[in-house]
Amino acid sequence: MPRIPFLLFLFLPLFSLAQLTVVELEVKKIPEPVSRDSAVDAWNITQPGYRQLPQRSKELLYWTNLARHNPKYFWDSVLVPLLRAFPKLNKTEAKSLELDLKRAGQLPMFSLNTILIRTAQAHATDIGSKKATLGHNSSTGVDFGTRMRLAGIRRCANENIALSSQNVLLSVALLYLDINLPALSHRKTLLDPNLREIGVGSALYGQDQYFLVQDFACAQ
Repeated sequence: MPRIPFLLFLFLPLFSLAQLTVVELEVKKIPEPVSRDSAVDAWNITQPGYRQLPQRSKELLYWTNLARHNPKYFWDSVLVPLLRAFPKLNKTEAKSLELDLKRAGQLPMFSLNTILIRTAQAHATDIGSKKATLGHNSSTGVDFGTRMRLAGIRRCANENIALSSQNVLLSVALLYLDINLPALSHRKTLLDPNLREIGVGSALYGQDQYFLVQDFACAQ
């Protein structure tokens, strides 16, 4: 059975550090909950710019906000079935994630910020359309901090990016798991109560992979 690599990146402007991990998983059907959380869908639909998002960006927002809104359900109904489907993911990071979700409890769902939607989608399109080097710099070398400043985001900005060949849910789960990343920085960003706004973007990378971008900020 073919094995497909997932690449996950996080940018932490406070430390000027980019982290990368590669997780190779076999291609198989991804288990998903049989029903969606109506409260999360209702929240997302009210957000400015939601209806114009690409479908994969909508899914990226849904699973991210589901984990914030109902972390116990996210663990029981999303992550546990994934860990059963991919036993190699059921390592120390999974055990610590269960505890971190429990400690975090319910968090405010991310609000869409139209500026962050533009920055996230622009970066996804730039890297994806050119199949450029994966990272937080643009294809012309503009770094993340500069991209944020030019967009008008002045403080507490973070960015997660992922390259995926399977579905968005698995990509979000891998960001939370932070396999082989001891700092668990993707997870800390996603569970940070001070980060309240988000922009999401997605673009085809090559023929069968998708480049996903999450841009975060405190309330601006």
